[in-house]
Amino acid sequence: MPYGFFVVEQRKTVKPGAPAEWTPIQQFDACTTLTKVMAWIEAEGKPGFYRVIQMQRVIWAEEIDGKLHLRKWHAGSPESLERGAAAYERDGGKYPITTRSRKRKT
Repeated sequence: MPYGFFVVEQRKTVKPGAPAEWTPIQQFDACTTLTKVMAWIEAEGKPGFYRVIQMQRVIWAEEIDGKLHLRKWHAGSPESLERGAAAYERDGGKYPITTRSRKRKT
């Protein structure tokens, strides 16, 4: 079963004469299955061209001692993805590390 949150987008022309673009129309959290997402599209009953984007892995890539280090986790919702992005920007791309000795002292 796919794991992660889903975004359903529909191809739409926003302005007359403009090229069509992907427009997000619905989000589903990590508790939703792809089957349920497909059922939602069918239940909406609206003809169109859709795509389902699965947001699953978040990767924080940072250079440590001259090597690229990847920290990976699952994004369970758009909010958790946004919190990770905000932390990355807030911390200047440096993953906050707390050592065991620091944890014991607090």
